[in-house]
Amino acid sequence: MARPILYLDHDVHLYFVAALRRHGHEAYSTHECGNRQVSDEEQLTFAANRSWTLLSYNLDDFSTLHHRWIAQGRGHAGILLAAQFNPARTLRRLLNLLFLAVPEDLHNRILFLGSWLDV
Repeated sequence: MARPILYLDHDVHLYFVAALRRHGHEAYSTHECGNRQVSDEEQLTFAANRSWTLLSYNLDDFSTLHHRWIAQGRGHAGILLAAQFNPARTLRRLLNLLFLAVPEDLHNRILFLGSWLDV
């Protein structure tokens, strides 16, 4: 079964890339892709062009971008948004989501990790 490939925005700690890879997920950071200083829209475009799902703490900007893109008929491979306050909880919720999700489940969707249980 195919798994989503994750692209972590510059505000997500590099710890997540290593942790996701340890759990068998393909993940990339803006740092290693040379995109640390580009705009949010450019980050989403970069991820969308590769069919990668974007993870960010930037709820407002990416929520706005998602709605604008959908209204314009533009597609993306999904946007995952999380609160920045508890990295361990965020990682557990992300891993739970990735256990259940296939790329098609995330296509053109925005999901808030706060709604996923961290059992």
